[in-house]
Amino acid sequence: MATPEHSYNLLVDEANNQLKGQTKAVMPENALMKHEDRKDFAQVQDSDELPDRPPPCGMSSTKCILSDEVTPKTEGWAMEWHKHQMAAISSETFDSLLKTSPEYSGCRSNMATFVITRKVLDAKGRPCERYQLVALGTGNSSSGEWLRFNGRMVHDCHAIVIARRALLRFLYKQLLLFFDADPKAKEMCIFESSADSHQLQLKSNIRLHLYANSPPAMNTWTPMKLHCHAKSLLLPVAYLDPSIWAARVCCMSASDKLCLWTVAGVQGALLSHFLQPLYITSMVIGNQTNSDGEVCDISKKQLDDSLLELLPPPFKKQDILFLHCNYVDLTDEALRHSHLSINWCLGDKDIEVLDGTTGFIVEGSPSLSGPGSSSRLCKRALYSYFFQVAQQKYLLKLPTYYSVKVVASVYQTVKDLVKQQFLNNHEGPWNSKNLVDCFSTG
Repeated sequence: MATPEHSYNLLVDEANNQLKGQTKAVMPENALMKHEDRKDFAQVQDSDELPDRPPPCGMSSTKCILSDEVTPKTEGWAMEWHKHQMAAISSETFDSLLKTSPEYSGCRSNMATFVITRKVLDAKGRPCERYQLVALGTGNSSSGEWLRFNGRMVHDCHAIVIARRALLRFLYKQLLLFFDADPKAKEMCIFESSADSHQLQLKSNIRLHLYANSPPAMNTWTPMKLHCHAKSLLLPVAYLDPSIWAARVCCMSASDKLCLWTVAGVQGALLSHFLQPLYITSMVIGNQTNSDGEVCDISKKQLDDSLLELLPPPFKKQDILFLHCNYVDLTDEALRHSHLSINWCLGDKDIEVLDGTTGFIVEGSPSLSGPGSSSRLCKRALYSYFFQVAQQKYLLKLPTYYSVKVVASVYQTVKDLVKQQFLNNHEGPWNSKNLVDCFSTG
């Protein structure tokens, strides 16, 4: 893994790249941005046009969702536009990223992305939504190795999980912008200060959305139980031998993690020191199968409303709006690349390619973060980003990754409440491997 100083320099460079990048373009390689270069960013951000494409479903070629009127007809039109826009921006970004590495194009068969939408005014002063893809992940496997305790292995390389880890990397870049001395950087950050909390909140005109071109893997014969990936199988956690949990990599399923995120948020424990919970507004699934509806049902039914009165503010139960889209872009090379996983977030120069069965970077990956083939998304890398953002002295003195997670007490309380309701509903235990997190930066 690269040194903390090296990781910091990379993250700063990439955060500054975001200020120069266009709404949908892949970020160019450039040095630290001069302060005067940031002045034009607001105009660039609001003037970018989405690439020309045939409008979906015979619609007008208007680039934004107009919202002058709120009627059932226009709401349905907006939802149709939204799901096609999510699929299109995901596919186009993947194609753009893979232009220089076409040998990995087969990885698109299992792809997920996070997209933020901003409410802005168009050239005629009408309110509309502007889309920006900020994180991308592909993959359909998890490591079957023995547990490692240094934070360098990425255990779970399923698309939604990798996209979420890439999102965390993007969020750290945004925090660097917020804490930048230049007020223009803070202005362009997606976060703002909160009047009733020391934690930052998402700006009121911004929403977070998730796209997946295939639904997360589910076990259809026990759909309402918690599941985990272990030794290349998806099994109910209650059926798994404790000795396997203790020694082998076992990962909770993406659908179960999605359920947890509806309450705890996608930001995780470390970022909860700085951010209020960050929730997914909608999820577009680009493949209409029976399991699409099951994903929706599980995310809504596994956690009932009795949990609401126990949640400390600002946590809540966020019902995700699920939309289904026929747009799926699969290739004949999918099987050959089934063990590979790609990650990227806004500001990154190149994609990074992992072997999902080992959790480490493959030889020939366009992006190599440091020695040992450890990923820029591994826990140790995220821990180094945390230290570059943390300003509270007591956080900097904590000895391990695990100790930093534990002192995010409100977040841990919420996560424990979710785990307890899983048990109360006889869905199984949510097993955590605390020993895996007991590493330091030394």
